[in-house]
Amino acid sequence: MKGYVITILSVSLIMILVTLSLSLRSAYLSTERALIAPLPLTYAGFLMDSVAYQLNSAIGPQIGINESNSSTIISINDTLASMNQSANITAYGAFLSSQVANTTASSITTNFTNISSGITRLYIDQNYVYTNNFTSNEMLFTAPGGTNATVYNVSFTTSGVRSAVAPMTFNASGNLNVTLSYTDSNGTGTETGIVSGNQTNQLIVTYANGSTITVTVGLKNGNSSSLDILANGINATISWNATLPPLSTSTEPGYAYDAIINYTQGQVSWIGRVGKQE
Repeated sequence: MKGYVITILSVSLIMILVTLSLSLRSAYLSTERALIAPLPLTYAGFLMDSVAYQLNSAIGPQIGINESNSSTIISINDTLASMNQSANITAYGAFLSSQVANTTASSITTNFTNISSGITRLYIDQNYVYTNNFTSNEMLFTAPGGTNATVYNVSFTTSGVRSAVAPMTFNASGNLNVTLSYTDSNGTGTETGIVSGNQTNQLIVTYANGSTITVTVGLKNGNSSSLDILANGINATISWNATLPPLSTSTEPGYAYDAIINYTQGQVSWIGRVGKQE
């Protein structure tokens, strides 16, 4: 009888140990799956950030977005220099689809057509659109219907010799404060005043070789309070900022290029515009 009890106890102890071992093994596998499963999604996040950084380094612009409870200030530094990065952008898309995809054991397809035709287009907070057309040497900041901007500070620098200035006509009863600054071989000129965002208001600076830079503030393509800068026959470095209403999104403000990337690794799939949060 005593031996029978000992046998029963031994068998019970073994069953408990086996059950505990299986339970620990199951917990280990569950933990391993929990750790490994998000990795493709993590890779996707790193990839999107990297692509956005590489594109921004190649084609610009330098962009800043500062938001408060009452307003948002968007700042852009860019050039009007007839640069065309089409070949480099196309090659970069092919590099992502081949070498990067093979290295990460993923499937990557890109559609960079809209930024490889000589035009850089950014969507900011899904409301505003910034374009730099390197073919026509023109940059435009606008939004469907209008930007509702209350302030524009614009400055540009060239190596030209200024021969004439057609100043912007200001209107004290307007709704848009404007400061314009132009620097060239003659020095620096500045204009400050108020204009109506529903009208077309222009500053035209002419240089000795007949080239011009035209700054248009207000109505552009039917959209009020827009900003357009056109360099004709001359290159320029442009810096501007706009004071706007608070952004509409609840997430961190950011921007996205008019460029699509489709990423798949395992069960994780992501498709969307290439961009980043500020």
